[in-house]
Amino acid sequence: MNKLNEAINEIANLSKSDKVNIKGKYYTQVATRVEIFRKAYGDTARITTKVIIHDLERVVVKATVSVFNDAKWHVLGSDYAEEFRGEGMVNKTSALENCCTSAIGRALAACGLSGGEYASSFEVDNAINNKAEAPKKETDKVVTAFKDVKSKGKYKIHSDNKAVVINTDDEEKYLHHLRTFLADPKSDECKRIFTLNKETIIKAQIASTNSTKEAYDKLLEIYNEA
Repeated sequence: MNKLNEAINEIANLSKSDKVNIKGKYYTQVATRVEIFRKAYGDTARITTKVIIHDLERVVVKATVSVFNDAKWHVLGSDYAEEFRGEGMVNKTSALENCCTSAIGRALAACGLSGGEYASSFEVDNAINNKAEAPKKETDKVVTAFKDVKSKGKYKIHSDNKAVVINTDDEEKYLHHLRTFLADPKSDECKRIFTLNKETIIKAQIASTNSTKEAYDKLLEIYNEA
């Protein structure tokens, strides 16, 4: 029996207590699958990730699983994962880490190391926390959708390339999104986004009340001093 089959069988034969039960389905988490894969191959295998897209809206990562044989590396399997920032509890703070883990999980599953379900540990975590569906985009409707976004809502967030990425009429929701895009006052990227949106932020500050207004005051104070 070769090493890959050994790893596949070990994962397939894991007890339910070693898996996570989500709505009656049992998921083998990525950490467990990586551990079993490493036990089978040791240092003659590698798992690599490549960030394809990493912007203010989404993250796309490719993961590749390879083994060393006959003096060269051979790809066993690869796959992609995509995550949208702010969609689900995990992505609000760790979209890149989430996406890398998901991609690794999917690449391992492409090698047969799925343990019955094609999911990563973060995908399981998102399922537990009722992750929202990622926004659907149809290629032939991108231009129309972009025009619609620009025409609706008082409060918009423009990204570094001046595209509208957030649009709402609610001061509290707008503040929530601002905290995501302006998380690091020392970051040059965050400073640029603040400058692009400062006029709208002030408009939302004036319209807001109570604790929301105080939060806007603090945000403006921090960035005006940055």
